Amino acid sequence: MKKVVVDRVICLKAGQCYYLQPSIFKADPQGWPDILVEFPESDDDIEAAEDAAEICPSGAIVVEDA
Repeated sequence: MKKVVVDRVICLKAGQCYYLQPSIFKADPQGWPDILVEFPESDDDIEAAEDAAEICPSGAIVVEDA
């Protein structure tokens, strides 16, 4: 099982995660990423979460083993 984690301490609120992977993330009213799928199960969701982690300019997104 995988888990999606966002470190708000280093997050820049650039929005790449929710613009490019809206099935996994959405913006909250202050521009922080909200995780819609914290524990992705399907291959598509896992791939989308890993893609978001790769494109995050601050490296704030991590997909880890849960």
